[in-house]
Amino acid sequence: MLRKPMPLGRGVINLLVKYSPQRSDRTLSYDFNGDTITATLGGEIDTFDFSEMPDGEAAQIESTLNPCPVLEARRVNGHLEVTLLRFHGPKASSEERFPQPEEVNDDG
Repeated sequence: MLRKPMPLGRGVINLLVKYSPQRSDRTLSYDFNGDTITATLGGEIDTFDFSEMPDGEAAQIESTLNPCPVLEARRVNGHLEVTLLRFHGPKASSEERFPQPEEVNDDG
């Protein structure tokens, strides 16, 4: 399991987020804080802390949410890259159906 307390005093962390779109009427949102991702799925919350993860891929990502919204996580040269589920509705735009990766910094 990859949930540990986040250390204080970390600098700006670059996080590359790739999304895997899926048609659903459920709501799914994310909050980012450094190497920690908080997912809210239909009102239920789970936090994933990758701050202690070394370079390489996460072997197993466990969640109390169903489905687990973090599909994969890996660290390359110290930078975290994750693939997250992203739900969209029946009349989703092209951007929602084919989201571009985004870089998230812990300063917003």
